[in-house]
Amino acid sequence: MRLRPLKMLWIAAVLGLAGMSARASGIIAEKSALTFVGEQMGAPVQGRFQHFDADILFKPTDLAHSHARLAVDLASIDLASEDSESEIKGKSWFNVAAFPKAVFESTAFRALGGDRFEVAGHITIKGIVRDLTLPLQVHTVAGQLYAEGSTTLRRSDFKVGEGVWADPDSVATDVRVNYKMALKP
Repeated sequence: MRLRPLKMLWIAAVLGLAGMSARASGIIAEKSALTFVGEQMGAPVQGRFQHFDADILFKPTDLAHSHARLAVDLASIDLASEDSESEIKGKSWFNVAAFPKAVFESTAFRALGGDRFEVAGHITIKGIVRDLTLPLQVHTVAGQLYAEGSTTLRRSDFKVGEGVWADPDSVATDVRVNYKMALKP
């Protein structure tokens, strides 16, 4: 049987929505990424965290019972420079000896329409807790459900980059954080 292109598109859309209504729990680490872009002396600095754990239960049709907890191993930072990585793990920056993890814990999910959502919660970095709302876009690629988005954090809100590093002319205050999570079914 030969399907017409419009009918094939409709079937693909229905299958995609069916995948979105499925329950997703946890992440597939090798298909997930947590990256960031900051700025030092006017030049972009890119990095990523190589290790993070997530406990995610995402139910698009039952957001009241959805939750997310993401714990980032701050010592797993990758800046492609051993000197920079050593510095940022120190007391003036992340102080990983005292605060080895950054944690985001959701408090509520909200649908924005279509495949877009917001996740409200609390983020803790260096023992400092702040409210944070994360935008999410959810989509399916080859049967794999992904949730991704980006947000901007102000490093000064968490006392990250203190002392000589506090000057925003040297290192910009805003850091763009990008996240892409491959959700387990």
